[in-house]
Formats: sequence, structure tokens, C-alpha cells
Amino acid sequence: MKAKSLLLGFFAGSAAAGIATLLAAPVSGYETRRTLKANKEELAGSIKDIKNAAVELKDSVAFASKEGKKVIKSFVTDVKTALFEWRLQTEENKIELQKDIKQLEQTIKELETELAK
Repeated sequence: MKAKSLLLGFFAGSAAAGIATLLAAPVSGYETRRTLKANKEELAGSIKDIKNAAVELKDSVAFASKEGKKVIKSFVTDVKTALFEWRLQTEENKIELQKDIKQLEQTIKELETELAK
């Protein structure tokens, strides 16, 4: 008996809520349907615009990533070349400095020998 009265109360409450909603609606059913349809089309347009913008953003990111890889590879190559050239230049200077140091050491030894006499 409880289940039967529960179902009867549920249906009676649903019917009362439906009638109250229809009587309290601010506009007619036709206008409500027309408004819902217009909003649906506007929402669909907005979703389509968002989808297009997302696709454009994805394409832009992919392009930037591809171009960025090229630029970075070029930059790394340039840096490696510059470092290699710098090493060559410093190696030449290093050799010259070593020669100068040997000459200075020899000159110092000669001066010490002369001063010792």
C-alpha cells in the first residue's frame, strides 16, 4: 500500500507542478519556443566560432613550433661555429703567450746569472 500511495503522490505532485509552471510562465509557449530556438542557433554559432578559433590556434602553435625548431637549430649551429673560431683564436694567443713566457724566463735566468757574477 505504501508504494501505491507514494506513486500516486509523485504523479499528483508532478501534475500540480506542471500546471503551476504553465500558469506562471511570463510568456506564451510559442514565444518561449521561439526564444529557445533563437538561443540554440546563437549558441551553435558561438560554439562553431570557438571551434574555428581553436583550430586556428592549434595551426599557429604547430607553425610556431616548426619554425622555432629551425631557428633554434640555426642558432645552435651559429654558436658552435663562434665557439670553434674563438678557440682557434685563443689557441693562437695561448701559443704566443707561452713563447713570451719562455723568453721572459730565459731573460730572468740571464739576469740572475749576470747579477750573481
